[in-house]
Amino acid sequence: MLITGYLAKEKPMMQRKPGLPSLDGLRYFDAAARNLSFTRAAQDLFLTQSAVSQKIQSLEQQLGYLVFHRTPAGLRLTPQGEQLFIGVRQAFAILETTLHQTGEETLEGTIKIRVMPSFATKWLLPRLHQFYEQYPISLEIDADMTPANFKSDAVDIAITPFWVDDKNLIQRHLFNDVIYPVISPDLLKTRHLRSYSELCGLRLLHDSMPQNAYSTHWRSYFARLGLYDLNVEAGTGFSRADLVLQAACAGQGIALSRHSLCAMEVSNGALIRPFTDIVEDGQVWLTCPRNNEKRPRVQALINWLTQETARHIAERTQILGEYTLHKAG
Repeated sequence: MLITGYLAKEKPMMQRKPGLPSLDGLRYFDAAARNLSFTRAAQDLFLTQSAVSQKIQSLEQQLGYLVFHRTPAGLRLTPQGEQLFIGVRQAFAILETTLHQTGEETLEGTIKIRVMPSFATKWLLPRLHQFYEQYPISLEIDADMTPANFKSDAVDIAITPFWVDDKNLIQRHLFNDVIYPVISPDLLKTRHLRSYSELCGLRLLHDSMPQNAYSTHWRSYFARLGLYDLNVEAGTGFSRADLVLQAACAGQGIALSRHSLCAMEVSNGALIRPFTDIVEDGQVWLTCPRNNEKRPRVQALINWLTQETARHIAERTQILGEYTLHKAG
């Protein structure tokens, strides 16, 4: 499926109705915005797709503006919807944290979190100062691709690309990731990349990890674009995705990266997207044991993570600009 950025403007809606939207309406919106799908939101809420769709329409009528662009390829947050999503996540986070602060466990203490190494380096660590400003909680970062064994590893919570079929775990979908090629501006000046066939003159920077839910590979990327005849074997392989990005920034070749990892470099111009194609690839999940979820410290971290991923999703459109999205399925 394809969906392009910068969609045509919808017709303006009626004037906003007085009063605040219902809590249910905002809860339905939050689920739909996190999943960018009424169907997946309905699954999260144990409702029908039509019930979610109707609730969102009622919310839009009350607000006086659209919160989603509806396209045959899926949902897109409107600019107003992006701002509302951030505000809703912040409000829910404050509410949930306040409710759980009355429990026996205090916020002070340490939480051990298992997270993919490259995701920890490029996404989590640059944001942690904001967490520490809000909460008196210490974090122990366990950077490991191995799925957490919450008993033997003494892990409280995990950020993972894997969904696990385990009724003893709480699993929240944070976001769907996208991948695309990136190259340094200096290296791009020496090339005129008009098509993917011209990549053969460049060193392709590889993720050498085995194919799994988090690895990125040129062959799979090109296959999603319908390109099967390109030579993707030559180049340099790395065992960690953050090393691939470092090599790309140093002008050693062109890299295939996840937006969650390269957003900062693309935003500040250290890396450039030479093509408009982006491919939906991989999901990021938050997982913890059911008996951990209601602990105030764990709940505070969960709320903060969902708030930050909402901000990440909202900022993604601004960073990418014009693009053609190749959706999964």
